[in-house]
Amino acid sequence: MRIIRGVGLSERTQGGKEENMSARKMYLPILYLTLVALLLIVACAPAAPTPTPVPTKPPAAAPTKAPAAPTKAAEPTKPAAVAAPVQPAASPTPRPATLKFGSVAAISQAGTFVAIEKGHFKEQGITLEVVNFRNVSEMIAPLGTGQLDVIAAPLSIPMLAAADRGVDLKLVASEGQGRRDFDSNWIVLRKDLADSGQVKKPADLKGMKVAIPSQGSSGDMYVHMMMEQAGLAQSDIEKMVLPFTDQAAAFKNKAIAASYSTEPFVAVGVEQGFTSKWIPVRQFFGDVVQHADIIYGSSLLKDQDLGRRWMIAYLKGSRDYLKALTSKQGRAELASILAKYTSVKDQALFEAMEMPYLDPNGMPDQKSTEAQYKWYVSQGIYKEKRTFEDITDLSFVEYAVQKLGRQ
Repeated sequence: MRIIRGVGLSERTQGGKEENMSARKMYLPILYLTLVALLLIVACAPAAPTPTPVPTKPPAAAPTKAPAAPTKAAEPTKPAAVAAPVQPAASPTPRPATLKFGSVAAISQAGTFVAIEKGHFKEQGITLEVVNFRNVSEMIAPLGTGQLDVIAAPLSIPMLAAADRGVDLKLVASEGQGRRDFDSNWIVLRKDLADSGQVKKPADLKGMKVAIPSQGSSGDMYVHMMMEQAGLAQSDIEKMVLPFTDQAAAFKNKAIAASYSTEPFVAVGVEQGFTSKWIPVRQFFGDVVQHADIIYGSSLLKDQDLGRRWMIAYLKGSRDYLKALTSKQGRAELASILAKYTSVKDQALFEAMEMPYLDPNGMPDQKSTEAQYKWYVSQGIYKEKRTFEDITDLSFVEYAVQKLGRQ
């Protein structure tokens, strides 16, 4: 028996190893390519989305007491209440003041009288007291001393002279104007001289007496202009100073031949049969003449608020006056007011009057007012210490127009 030794086995094993190595060498490239392909697939695949964490509920607290059973069903929610509209704050009550107004009881002051009766001054917290004078000159001194706060007066030498002396006064608004169909200021002629034809033109007054309300007044200027146009010297007539209230008696007694007058005194003389309307004074300046102005004294010039309130009330009264002239009922009411503040108590007489024009915006007629000022200067009656601008302040009326609106 032949024993097979381990050498034989080794040889077989050696032969097997060689075969295995050959197989490995054959499969290695395939394995390598497969691995590379797998790596490429993994690299190109999209990343897995990050999982959203699930909120963890806090552990509920153990109730210490059982909830009470509801006793009433819950009511439906009511809609929110609509807020009431906010009301504007009430205007503060105007500071009360008592003021004094200087007047010659002329119809041209109707704006002020109507404003009193309509409550416009009261609305502004103002109690206005009317103080009557016989003529404009008598009002200037009380205005300067503070006894009067405001006056209605034409531009005049007494007013200019007071300003020269340092009296604090300013022309602040229009008061009355003469226009076509609003001729309230006239040169009137004694009726017997007109009816007989003895006096037909101003030149026929030579050697006669003519009345003016005061020296250096607008009436004085109008008579002077009339004589100049007639070619007469001032010495050719005799001027007499007579307040409006005294002129009717002078005509009745034939003490004067003519005068400068204003309503209601013009209508009184005509109604009583003593005078005739002769020359409307607007003709000396064209179609419009400024008859009178509102003049403030120191108290209103220094208190801007009070001066503005006075002017607002005055403009309201002036506008009411103009409106009243457009209807029969309005004129009747106006006549009742004027009868209270003027010397004419017969309301029917107001129908015969020519009413003055009141500017609804309170603006003076600049052309005729400046012409009056220049006339005083050209005649040497005024030495021009104060310019027209020095004695004028329209800021109060401009404020009132801004508040009330322009008409």
